[in-house]
Amino acid sequence: MTASANIDSWIDQASPGNNFGSDQILKLKRETGSKANRALVRFNLPAVPSGCTVTGATMRLFAASASTGRTMQALQIATTWTEGGVKWTGQPTTTGAAATTSSVSGWNQWTVTSQVQAMYSGSNHGFMVKFDVETNPVAEMQFHARNKGSQHPELRITFG
Repeated sequence: MTASANIDSWIDQASPGNNFGSDQILKLKRETGSKANRALVRFNLPAVPSGCTVTGATMRLFAASASTGRTMQALQIATTWTEGGVKWTGQPTTTGAAATTSSVSGWNQWTVTSQVQAMYSGSNHGFMVKFDVETNPVAEMQFHARNKGSQHPELRITFG
């Protein structure tokens, strides 16, 4: 099954009091000097079919262009946040191990099976996506947000 994002935003260390929940892109950035950007996305989780469990999950975000070959992390968010209220200051906390992938143009994918299993057994607050290192050399990614024309964030879940 493929789940759609129901809220998404990005946060900017250089503008810690600003909200970007209505943007059509989700920005990631790494740069020395308090200039990091992080993306946040939450998905509507479908009901688990009777007698089944989550056996696999992949989060996918589409980048029209990329700083390729950089490691990006997807972390499970542990606390509540809102699309129109999230800011760098007061950003939600994360929990657990990071899923990682290397940045590419096009679809970027993270294997997030353990995070999604935890969301089903606890609370679903979504994911925070960031570079593993948020200092120089400078790198940027711009992913399509849920309100962009096409190639929206998606979460593919396998049940068995």
